[in-house]
Amino acid sequence: MSNIAWGITPYKSVTIPLEDYNADHYLTLVYQAMLNRGWHIDYFDHDGIMAYTNISLESYAEEVSVRIINNNAVIKSECIGVQALFTDYGKNQKNLDLLLDEIIYAEFHLKDNLQQTAQEMMDSVPENQFASITTPPMAGKEKLHGFFSVFVPQSKYFITPLLVIINSSIFIITTVVLAIAFTKASQAQVPVTNIDIENPFENILVFLGFSSRAQVLNGKVWLLVSNTFLHVSLLHLVGNMVTLVYVGSIIESKLGKWNYLFLYLFTGTIASMISVIWRDEQLSAGASGAIFGLFGILLALLSTNMYERNVRKALLISTLIFIVLNINPFREGIDHAAHFGGLFSGYIFGFIAYLSLTHKSTFIKKYGIGAVGIVLVFLFVLTGVKFTHQYDQEKFTQLKTQSEDISRNLHKYFYGYDEISRDERLYKIETEALPSIKKYRLIAADFKKLNLPKPKKREAEIRSKLIIEHSHFYDLLYHEFKEKNFVKYRTEINKSTEKINTLRYEWGTFEEN
Repeated sequence: MSNIAWGITPYKSVTIPLEDYNADHYLTLVYQAMLNRGWHIDYFDHDGIMAYTNISLESYAEEVSVRIINNNAVIKSECIGVQALFTDYGKNQKNLDLLLDEIIYAEFHLKDNLQQTAQEMMDSVPENQFASITTPPMAGKEKLHGFFSVFVPQSKYFITPLLVIINSSIFIITTVVLAIAFTKASQAQVPVTNIDIENPFENILVFLGFSSRAQVLNGKVWLLVSNTFLHVSLLHLVGNMVTLVYVGSIIESKLGKWNYLFLYLFTGTIASMISVIWRDEQLSAGASGAIFGLFGILLALLSTNMYERNVRKALLISTLIFIVLNINPFREGIDHAAHFGGLFSGYIFGFIAYLSLTHKSTFIKKYGIGAVGIVLVFLFVLTGVKFTHQYDQEKFTQLKTQSEDISRNLHKYFYGYDEISRDERLYKIETEALPSIKKYRLIAADFKKLNLPKPKKREAEIRSKLIIEHSHFYDLLYHEFKEKNFVKYRTEINKSTEKINTLRYEWGTFEEN
């Protein structure tokens, strides 16, 4: 049997049959053994004992418990914080071995007065203890034993598995819908290489619930919620759901299932709104904003007395490490705005939750989080929609398409139509090309007026300059062709060509950066 345990919260356990051994006597030995190891005892009574190992470079601390069940002592060591590669590297088995050896040592030294020591200890147990062996500080984690337990709603772990099931089901549905759409597009030879604002699939993605800056600012605020249930790949989904199960199993039991659900939606919505405000036109999807919101809530609760002191230390270290590793603002392709937005809003909501849950009023305890949250989210979204600049992205796309069409036609007027006579070509230039050049210049002026994010604004400026220079170039070609004078305008044509090439080089350099 391997000494290494695996899982979201890895653990190892062993069952010791007590048979004729007195349970209180055995718990007294365990108590003394834990003290000898320097572990921090959090709970002790007739039904069991619970302690936490010391924090070190090797460990955030593990929870070691002994439960008396049907005349058996069930000893378990479980990791508190998230573990790298979801393995405990043998720490839990080591804790069990150390404890069992220490119990033997304690029994040898206490054998002569074990009964008296046990009676004194049991008589000194306080009636009200912070923790309980039946409701440990992280009761939700107790439910995560086995792969399928992740998906089963249970007491103290009810909303989290439902969120996992909903997110997974929606991913399957959207994947099928997109696969059908992509197949039909491929058959119709529609380009589908990029999912962005210019892609014809944006309408499908927005219909499915992906968040878009333009769509949200135009009133489709429900996308702020729907996008938190959508994922762009299987890896994206699995990564988010594993993290959700971990943090959800820690805080759902503390908040209560409905408060937990409300806070998940509140932080997710605010994270999505911050993404809309901060980012340009990229489509957005994923539960990570809401999940970082849960981590923000956890950080807030860890600064209060909602968790036992030893648990707070262990969880705080592992949570901070996770956040630092996953909120690197220099990584590309990640919606950092949503992550930061979820984390900070979650931290604020965490204190609101603490004040509500510890309030004397039963009404505030029950409805305070939901009522305050709805008001804050409503005001934040309303303010965001009202004061966030709306970019002329759709107009930019239209102008770009029109300008490229005119550019192709002008090239054809001046360099194509080899089969027609000179008079016919001149007639086409004067009746069709010159009006197009006039329209071309109007498009250049329109490009300058657009309200766009900096990269797109720079592109619009370069396009405008190119259009103006192209228009001047074709004007010169027209006069040269009409007057049959291939000397008078040639110097100016060459200068215009150089300017066009310079602008194209500038554009290419800009796109590379």
